[in-house]
Amino acid sequence: MSTKKTQKVISKKQKIVEKQNQESSNKDQKIKTKINRLEQQTQERQNGIIYVGHLPYGFVEEGLKEYFTQFGDVIGVKLFRSKKTNRAQGYGFIKFADKEVAPIAAQAMNGYLMNGKKLIVNVLSEEHPDPFKYKHGNQKLFFINWSEKAVEDSNKEKSNEQIVKEVQKLLENEEKKRQKLKELGIIYTYPGFKEQLKA
Repeated sequence: MSTKKTQKVISKKQKIVEKQNQESSNKDQKIKTKINRLEQQTQERQNGIIYVGHLPYGFVEEGLKEYFTQFGDVIGVKLFRSKKTNRAQGYGFIKFADKEVAPIAAQAMNGYLMNGKKLIVNVLSEEHPDPFKYKHGNQKLFFINWSEKAVEDSNKEKSNEQIVKEVQKLLENEEKKRQKLKELGIIYTYPGFKEQLKA
């Protein structure tokens, strides 16, 4: 093996090793930033957060805030909602100003019967990330009535090209039906779309 070839092989190996070292250092940095973020979250959380599940239908943010103020100052209420309908999915989180209030509220309300539903209330552990700081947590969802939209779309005024396409489709489908009847040996005549177009 010539010296030039050996030098090329050595330089390639060095490049590969350097690349691997860079990738590993990048991974280490990402892991460190994640650990720091988690540590900050646990240090910052001086407020008590409780999870509330099995919420009855119609019991939304305003009602929850009013109801849970009997235990202490409520800083925030977060309900999880459906992206399609914007309706509450029956569970959420409540944040109290004082950390000591959260376990009292959870103990008092866990198993409480409300509108035929038994509430599940737990204090959120320190390891659990703060639900009020989720990436898309403050995104507002809006209800879209898809059935109304479909009716509006079908009732829209159509252009001449759209009307011609629809008529062609109707005529093609009618012709297919007539051919199927012929293949089955059924002699049946009826005035179709062709007759209507002639008139």
